[in-house]
Amino acid sequence: MFKIFTRVAIIVLVILVSIKIAYASLGIYKGFGGKILDSKATEIQTLEDSDYWCAVPGTSITIKPIGNYPTSYVIPYSVKSKTNTTPRSGQWIIGLYSPIKTTVTCILQSYPWTSTTVTLDTISLYGTSK
Repeated sequence: MFKIFTRVAIIVLVILVSIKIAYASLGIYKGFGGKILDSKATEIQTLEDSDYWCAVPGTSITIKPIGNYPTSYVIPYSVKSKTNTTPRSGQWIIGLYSPIKTTVTCILQSYPWTSTTVTLDTISLYGTSK
């Protein structure tokens, strides 16, 4: 039973990696790079400063690309750094992001308990400086 599960898991992993490589070669994933300005997306930080609680499915960051305006991204829990470092302010980062955006729901923690959503680009592959 364990051998069957292991084989199925390996096949699924190979398929997922193949899909990711195919998307990258087709140009579906887009490249990004720059300096990490903040270890929390500006949009998320603004809402949290206004007494909202945001359910971010991973880590959100704000990046300042060279010659462009700051952009916010989400790094899902399942995506690990290729350089084995944790993203933090001041580091350089480079990678690929998906055309599928992540929607983050934020709920006001006081009456009238309203909610709002923030849509951020989803990082699928990255590495940072040390």
